[in-house]
Amino acid sequence: MNFIKAGSACPITKVADVDFNLNEIKKCVEKAIEEQVKILVFPELSITSYSCADLFFQQKLLKKAEVAIENLCVFSEGRDILFAVGAPFEYDDVLYNAAYLIFNGKVLGIVPKSYLPNASEFYEKRWFSSGLNITSRIV
Repeated sequence: MNFIKAGSACPITKVADVDFNLNEIKKCVEKAIEEQVKILVFPELSITSYSCADLFFQQKLLKKAEVAIENLCVFSEGRDILFAVGAPFEYDDVLYNAAYLIFNGKVLGIVPKSYLPNASEFYEKRWFSSGLNITSRIV
């Protein structure tokens, strides 16, 4: 029986410092490849960091996150690893907290978070919408 090695990564992140976070994510992917990991998952919003708060309303941050995803696609070319990385996702002028599935130069899928916490210290509904509201399967 063959097994596929899966792993999780917890990179060092800085709030809204997409370039720093991108480099840390790349380091984690490279280390995972050295360890022969084939599937790697990162925390939600690892591209921007989770605690950006109202900075999620800034187009500059959203654009940098989009460019970082494109950069990760290029970085993943020729590497035998599938990874899921968290980043904001804007679709039809609505913002989602999403996981991007990246493999060999492509985004294979985008999975928006469906159930958003909105109590105590969590205010996700202030910035993001539920993925349950998306009716299209293709974006």
